[in-house]
Amino acid sequence: MTSKRDIKVLTELLNLEGMKVVSHRQYKGLGVILQIESVSNESICPRCGIKTRQLHQNHKYIIKDLPWGEQQLFLEINKRQFKCKKCQKPFTEDLHFVGKRRKYTKRLANKTVEEVLKSDVRTVARTNNLTTREIEKMLEDASKGNME
Repeated sequence: MTSKRDIKVLTELLNLEGMKVVSHRQYKGLGVILQIESVSNESICPRCGIKTRQLHQNHKYIIKDLPWGEQQLFLEINKRQFKCKKCQKPFTEDLHFVGKRRKYTKRLANKTVEEVLKSDVRTVARTNNLTTREIEKMLEDASKGNME
């Protein structure tokens, strides 16, 4: 059982603004999975700018993050979909640390791009447990300025 103190420490170590760790699991040979969620219970509609708390759907995703030491780190995220009270249209909350339709954090992408500049795609893919396609997407995003 994970204590509140442990959860607080994990949240601080994760260092993702606006997010908190809910639980963690460790799998031998795979790594650590941190279940995280937003500390806010509302989101802003991208169409009209109105804040809403009306939850429409939940979608769970697992994304790769920077490793913790020798351990691979994965984040299990409940990416919520809200329904705007004004527009009556659903929208997905924005998670600032992961790009749209990406399965890895922006900080992992930044580190990977830096490594590729000093090495090559295949070596970086092999040493970081990534596919060459993921690295190609990271490089494409970096060239378009989509990594901040």
